[in-house]
Amino acid sequence: MKKLVLILILLSIVLPGFASGVGYINYEKVIENYQLAKNNLREIETKNAEIEQYLIQKEEEFNKIESPIQKKKFEETVKAELKTKENALNAFRNKKEEEVYTKVHAVAEKIRLEKELDVLIDSRGVFSGGVDITDLLIQRLNSQPIK
Repeated sequence: MKKLVLILILLSIVLPGFASGVGYINYEKVIENYQLAKNNLREIETKNAEIEQYLIQKEEEFNKIESPIQKKKFEETVKAELKTKENALNAFRNKKEEEVYTKVHAVAEKIRLEKELDVLIDSRGVFSGGVDITDLLIQRLNSQPIK
């Protein structure tokens, strides 16, 4: 029993030297203030608006068709084209989101190492304590050239 108490005391003295701390990031704030993320969001919204315009145009064309058979064929064609466009939009969105996440993660990791933090977590999981690196992360991200 005495050995166990001695080991616990030694661990309580030694372990804090290994644990530098916890950092946290408000990811939503980063995305709202990171210029690349804003640019990518605009591109996604533009492509989404193109699909909406496509649907409006196809609806006008559909309303001009008189034959039920032609309407059915037209509807099937538009449905297939729309699915292709939506799949392309989703792939584009995923690519752009991954691009932002990869850059945010790389810069956050550099900051974590500089600040000698053990871990970075999302700010939603922090009730008290920790080191907020959100503003530093945004500053560093926006100082990089956008490609």
